[in-house]
Amino acid sequence: MIFAQSVITHPLAYAYTCAMRTFSKTRAGVLFSVPMLILSLSLPNQAIAEDQIQGLGQGQNQNNDRFNSEQNNNFRNEQPNFSNNRELTLESGMEPVIIQPSRQDGGALVKPGSAALYTGTADTSSIVYRLGAPVMTGVQNIYEVWYGSWSSTSAAKPTAKAYQTFTNNFLSTMASPGSYWGINNAYYQATKAGVNSGFVGNPTLNPANQKVVAANTSKYGTTLSQSSIYKIVKDAFFPTTTLADANGIYLVLTSSEVKVSGFGTQFCGWHSYNSTSKAKYSFVGDPATTSGCLAQSVGPNLAGADSMLSVVAHELEETVTDPQLNAWYSTNGNENGDKCAWTWGTTYQSGGGFANIKIGATDYLIQQNFRLGSKTAGAGIETWSGTCAKS
Repeated sequence: MIFAQSVITHPLAYAYTCAMRTFSKTRAGVLFSVPMLILSLSLPNQAIAEDQIQGLGQGQNQNNDRFNSEQNNNFRNEQPNFSNNRELTLESGMEPVIIQPSRQDGGALVKPGSAALYTGTADTSSIVYRLGAPVMTGVQNIYEVWYGSWSSTSAAKPTAKAYQTFTNNFLSTMASPGSYWGINNAYYQATKAGVNSGFVGNPTLNPANQKVVAANTSKYGTTLSQSSIYKIVKDAFFPTTTLADANGIYLVLTSSEVKVSGFGTQFCGWHSYNSTSKAKYSFVGDPATTSGCLAQSVGPNLAGADSMLSVVAHELEETVTDPQLNAWYSTNGNENGDKCAWTWGTTYQSGGGFANIKIGATDYLIQQNFRLGSKTAGAGIETWSGTCAKS
């Protein structure tokens, strides 16, 4: 989103957000200055609008192509809604973003060598779908820029500066039957009540869409502005063309020494949408040395890799269900991932820390997602009850 931005509040920061609505309604179309943004984000668990993502165009599967050709003119498939009062601007001149908030305690409960798991509070209010707004149907192509000092190779078990294989093993298996991603497949788009015209599809990975970019050889260096995240994406994947992959989700994953203002103190990741290129892109940082984004200091695999992966999952699930920030969100502004941020469900001990999901032989700690329950129809909307769950 390029012209306006919205604030999504984490459940634990809801009361604060109510007070802040004098300045910005949950989905306010107000451009915030950097000082106001810092003020509004300084309450740790406040979430802001995550990257606006749009899922249309090239590379869709055959069914999705047919769906696109049959859409009527009422379906807003390439028209970002900037009047939905949800976006905030992190930096003058850049697109609005929606963030995953950092820990409410700022990481104070992280104890080196101790498996102290931080847990937030779920937002169990209903989530609302706005008729005519799109989701990402069909196959989504995940693009990754591993930016900083990441190793060019990595093993299935993550080690410092080598998370790639671990991360992609989860992303490539999370959509298997009965696994984590299935919750998203229930989210849909419709042009009129009760007539669904497409459901959220599944992501796919291609090694050709994964790049390691060394910060010490990049013109952007190790201290990144918020707006440089998009420039890194464009330089890596579509430097000479106007349009990005309309079915793509672009991730910039920074190593622990790369500095991004606000990371760990205000947010752990964010997602945005560029209306010129149609790129849906996200930032997620390595929290290995940033306690405000560590779920625990001892993880089932490696604390930094485990916590970073959970934020990646958060950004992806919100991107596909609310790509233009006008589809699925609660009346308080929370998207599905926000409603369940920092909640884990039933956990068990693994590797000296806590895990909550096992896929194959690997234990993971991944935040829950909002699973739809029952529907109530309204004027131009469909309201769903639900609960936070792992599958």
